[in-house]
Amino acid sequence: MKGVSLRGCAVVWLATGCGAAVAETSPGKFAIRIAGDATFSSVYVSQSYDAANSVSGSLDFANQFRLQIVPRAIADNGLEYGASLRLRAKGTDGLIDADQAYLFADGAFGRLEAGVNASPNHQFGVTAPGGFGTGGVIGDWAEGQGRNTVINNQTTFLEPVFGGGYNNITKSYWATRLSYFSPRVLTQEDEYTGLMGYVSYAPRNLSVNTNANRGYRLTTVVPGASSGNDFCSQQGTAPTLGCHYKNIAEAGFRYDGSFKKVSLVAGAAYERGEAPTSNGANPGGYYNLSAYQAGFQLGYAGVLIGGSYLNAGRSAYSRGTDLFLDDQSTVTAGITYEMGPLVIGFNYAYGQDAGDPTVPGKRTANLYATGASYVLSPGFVTGIEYLRSITRNEAGFVTDGFGNDAQGSSAFTGFGSGNATAILWKSVISF
Repeated sequence: MKGVSLRGCAVVWLATGCGAAVAETSPGKFAIRIAGDATFSSVYVSQSYDAANSVSGSLDFANQFRLQIVPRAIADNGLEYGASLRLRAKGTDGLIDADQAYLFADGAFGRLEAGVNASPNHQFGVTAPGGFGTGGVIGDWAEGQGRNTVINNQTTFLEPVFGGGYNNITKSYWATRLSYFSPRVLTQEDEYTGLMGYVSYAPRNLSVNTNANRGYRLTTVVPGASSGNDFCSQQGTAPTLGCHYKNIAEAGFRYDGSFKKVSLVAGAAYERGEAPTSNGANPGGYYNLSAYQAGFQLGYAGVLIGGSYLNAGRSAYSRGTDLFLDDQSTVTAGITYEMGPLVIGFNYAYGQDAGDPTVPGKRTANLYATGASYVLSPGFVTGIEYLRSITRNEAGFVTDGFGNDAQGSSAFTGFGSGNATAILWKSVISF
């Protein structure tokens, strides 16, 4: 794509063109990079849960368009600086939002980011390989919110426990934060190989852009949460998804390298945060956020295998009602095989939590996915995927489709167990 002049020295570029040249040779002059992707998906779902969410077969379409704008300049001393904004047309309300809006500075010291962006471990955490179909167990089955997810009986359990892609228990990437990434050491031929570390801090998750939220003592009680939590925007008996933690700190590392044609990617991270002060509805208070995650991938001759483990312990559980507590944890494992433009794969995920902490019996979930992706042309990929989910509630307590007990919602009732089968087809154009 040719560069397009904007106000003299500012340009729009993709991989090549005058924009890159201007940025490299004219210190202090900004170049503007525009990139993005557009997707269209169709999904066929058959699932059993309760009267409202059980279907023998349903066909739906979904689409998304993301546009990333990155103004960037280089100073006389070699410091690279700029900003990044990613706009998204993907919500069910037809509106456009932004999930990235931050400043950055790159230099010999490493990289600093300040603003709204994914947490470092959400960006660099290593899980089972999912480069097939829609991404396997870390793919599009969880797209949407609430009853608008692809497999909506899973909102009872899978979304809260599996969190933000199996490597970030709180989904705290939806926050304004400061992040630091160290320079890579032990690099090989590729500049993106080697060992790097990272740390980040967010005063509070779910607080973004111009929002300054000091409400550490919350007074709103959402009825029906069987674990008694009153500070989660999305209730559930494994309520780490959407909980209002404060002072969230994260630290981790990642290594990328190869040895005699065997590639290795490995990483680990730890995340900690404070639960808000109880407002009296739960005098015992809540357990603070404390979670760790680790994963690896090994590759040879087109074959890639790997997996990950995440443990969030008692994060967000109510103190005083913890007679029976199983750790919140997830495991992923998978394999892919690349043959030129074709990638095929299989992966698996298992998750569990305590269910109702006052009743013996945990909740468990098993996800199985297999599929294939094919590169039709550079920047144009299509893929198909089959996914099977099995959730079980050993305690057998009554829940609605969002994990609340029957007293919290009379709209529909059922038991927190169910099966679902989905066939997803997705096409993506990246530019």
